[in-house]
Order: sequence, then structure tokens, then C-alpha cells
Amino acid sequence: MAIMKIKGLNSLSFKFSFIVGVILFLFSTLLSMILYYYLRAHAIENAERKTLIIMTYVKAIGDYVKDSFRPRMLEIISRLDPEDEFLVESISTTHVNMEIMKKFNKDIHDYVYKRVSDRPLNPQHRADSFHMKMIEYFRKHRDRDSWHSIVKLDNRETLVYARPVISNKGCLLCHGEKERAPAAIVKKYGRDGNFGWQAGRIVGVETVSIPMDKTFEYLRGIALSTFLFGLVTLGALFFAIYETFTQLVTRPIGRLSNVFKGIVSGSLPLGKDIDVTNKDEIGELTESFNILARHLHEAQERLKRTARIERQMMETEKLAALGQLSAGIAHEINNPIGGIKLCFNNLINTEMDEETKQQHIEVVQSGLDRIQAIVKQLLEFSRNTPLNITPVKVDSIIDNVLKISEYTISKKGIKIERDSSPDIPTLWVDSNKMEQVLLNIIINAIQAMDEGGTLTIKTWLEGERCNISISDTGRGIPGDIISRIFDPFFTTKEVGEGTGLGLTVSKAIVEQHGGSIEVETSERGTTFTVRIPLGQEPETLKGGNPHDR
Repeated sequence: MAIMKIKGLNSLSFKFSFIVGVILFLFSTLLSMILYYYLRAHAIENAERKTLIIMTYVKAIGDYVKDSFRPRMLEIISRLDPEDEFLVESISTTHVNMEIMKKFNKDIHDYVYKRVSDRPLNPQHRADSFHMKMIEYFRKHRDRDSWHSIVKLDNRETLVYARPVISNKGCLLCHGEKERAPAAIVKKYGRDGNFGWQAGRIVGVETVSIPMDKTFEYLRGIALSTFLFGLVTLGALFFAIYETFTQLVTRPIGRLSNVFKGIVSGSLPLGKDIDVTNKDEIGELTESFNILARHLHEAQERLKRTARIERQMMETEKLAALGQLSAGIAHEINNPIGGIKLCFNNLINTEMDEETKQQHIEVVQSGLDRIQAIVKQLLEFSRNTPLNITPVKVDSIIDNVLKISEYTISKKGIKIERDSSPDIPTLWVDSNKMEQVLLNIIINAIQAMDEGGTLTIKTWLEGERCNISISDTGRGIPGDIISRIFDPFFTTKEVGEGTGLGLTVSKAIVEQHGGSIEVETSERGTTFTVRIPLGQEPETLKGGNPHDR
């Protein structure tokens, strides 16, 4: 059951539906956020427009008081009663605006109008901390005639529209010099009131505030409802897409997959066509599969026929190789056997002195040694004897080989050049077998140089491999035989000069060490490059008592 659930989660229909669902979910979330911020911006814009209307209305009232109502009222006050408090306050712009807005707020509670100062005559009109900041703002920014933004007032998000209050000559009638102020003003606020205003100064600020937190909360509710509605719609759409995709894509592909598995397991034949029931891309895929299956079936049949043919060819090649091997062995062993047979006949049937008899015995011994060497090389070629791995320096191997071949090298007047890298660490190889490899290559190089020449031996480190190149200045290897130089019993030497197994055995030894031999040749000479791994200490030599090694 758990496996079925995992397969369901990994199915193409679920992945497709899930990706589409995530895209739609993100789209629904983004749409809800865009809707909320759009409605918020629209609500703020609408509130700003209303505050502007209110401020324009208040300004119109103030201008009327200053320009028309105040001059006439001053004449009336001077004739009637200069100490009448009501008549004097009726010409105050602040007093008139505040009284009118109080009545305005009785019907509309959402708008709060304030006209305050940092030095008011009426203490009720003293600016709080927020309005003090606004007064300082307009004093620092004399070029600004208004300000509006969303701020936190009394822990509520509130839209505030503010503009500075600038004193003029009319304001100085009550707020200017104390001696010239109306008697009713001095009587009400006392001679210690904040008189002494000057014209053209920012003396206060008037604001209209509209709380927006309930509006924003309402808009968030709309956005959340839109999101939830989209989420429900998304769920229904997800299952609809999932089922539709399953019917149109997943199940047809599943049938194709089952056929594939049946063919692989052998329960279904390869050449059987699948019925094409769809006329869409799935149907085209099914038809393409049928074509592929038919081609594979035909190819399989051809391979079967070819594999009978190949087995026959392999048997033929084995017989040919066996014939070549037998011919080589017979050729190499027949000559010394003939000499041995002749010497035995002479020893048995002919009277001879001791010196002649000893010469015949030496010929017999030489022939037997020759046969023994051929058999030994043949055994080394036919089987991989275990390697005797020991630590050794590559220069030490080369020195030993050059000592063995020193006589032949000096006899032919060959010059030795060596280029040894000091970076090569100790090798873990079978030193005897590696000496045999280099000796075979050096002997071939000596024989390739008829009169003198130069034998160059170079060593260098390449990664985790030690490279040894042996170059001669001989006539090179002809192109028609270079591909056969590692074949067993292949040789261009005269009878008795070589068995044709030297390079074959050398290649086998190098490969037994995990390395390789490469050859490059031209008319100017031939270079054999032996590449062998540095190797590592065998497990049998690690730890334990040194005397046990």
C-alpha cells in the first residue's frame, strides 16, 4: 500500500497537477495581494480627496472670516461693546472653524479637524507631540503648502492631511502686541497670554484626520475571501486536471510501460503490436513504439543468425591460432632436436676421442637448453604466474638491465643517453619481470641498429604512473608489420635468433601490473614506452613482524 502511494506521488499526472496547482496557488495569492493593495490605495485616494474637500471648505470659511466678516465685525464691536467676549471671538478664524467643524462632526464622526499652535492664546488649542512635529516640519520646509500620509494615532492607522497656519496682519489684531489687543481677549486669557506674533510666520498647523484601520480591515477581509474562494476553486481545478491528465496521458503511457516491462521480462513477445485507440500524440507514440518493436524484432532475428556465424568464425580463428602456435613451436624446437639426434647417432655409432665426444655432448646440452628456454617462454606466455611485488627504484631496474647488456652495447659501439626524473617515488612491482620486459625491448633496439647509434632511456612521472621510454636510431619498423609485433611467434629475425615471444611476454607482464606498452616508429628510429602504475604495498607485507616477511 505504501509503495502504491509512493508511485502515486511520483506519477506524471500528480507532478503535472501539483506544478499547475502551485502555479495557480501563487497566482491566487498574488491576485489577492494585488486586489488588497489596489483597494487600499483606492480607499486612501478617496479619503485624501475627501480631506482635501474638507480643508478647502475650512479654508474658504477662514478666508471669508479674514477678508469679509472680520472687518465689518470690528466696526460693530467698536460701537457696541469692545469687551463682549462672544463678539470678539466671532472674528477669530480658529474659533469660527472649530465651532463649525464641531457641528459638522455631529453628523459625520469619521473626520477630526484640528487647528493648533505651539503658542496659542487658548490653551485648548495647544499642539500635541504629533502636531508639534508637523509645525517643525513646515518650518523646515517652507516650500511645502501641505502634507498627507498614513500614520499611527492612538494606535489606529489614520490618514492625516495637514497644512501650515501662517500669521498675517489680521491675526496680529488679537495675537500681536498685548497693548493693542481687544479688551475681551486680554480679559479672557490674561496679560500673560502668548501675544507677540509676527506676520508671515508659521504659528501652527491645521489637520484633518480620518481613521483608516477599519477600512483596511474590511479590505483585508475582502482579499482573504477572494483568496479562500480561489483556494477552493484551485482544489477543484487541481483534481479536475489530475483526473483529466490521468485519463489522457498517464494511463496510455502506463500501458506502454507495462508492455516494455513485459518484453524485457520475456512474458510478452517483441513483435506483437499494441492496439492504437487514440488519435492524438499518445496514439502517435503508440504507433511509433509498434514500429520500433517490429524493427527490434527483425534486428533480434538477424543477430541470432549472425551469432551462429560468429561462433563458427571464432572456432575457425581458434584453429588458425592453434595451427600458427603449433607451427611456431615445431619450427623452433625441430632445429635443436635435429642437432641432438645427429650428435647421439655419432656418439653411439662412431668411435671418437674424448675431445670430440665432449664437443658432441656440448652440442646436445646447448640444444636441450634451447628447447628448455622455448618451453619456459611458452609457459610464461600461456599462463600468468604470480607477481613477486617488492619496493624498487626505477633507476635500479634500468641499471641492472644495462649491466646485463653492457657487452653487446659496447661491442656494437652504441651510445647510451639517459634522462631520469628525480620525482619518481619507489615502485611496487615484480623487479625480475620488469627487468625481463626492459631487457627484451633493449635487445630489440640493439639489433635494430646495425652500426653504432644512440640508445635513449627516459623516465618521467605522469599522475600515478611511471613512464619509461626506450628509443633507438635504427631503421624503424615497417608499417605492414607493426600491428603484428606483439603477436606470439611473430618475428623477422633469422632462425635461431629469436622465438617471436619476447614482446608478447613483455606485453603480458606489463598488463599483469596494470600498465600498457605503446610503440612509435619512423625511418629515424623506434620508441617503446612502458607505462606502469606506481603500485602500493601488498596487504601481505603490511604490519606484522619484519622477520616474517
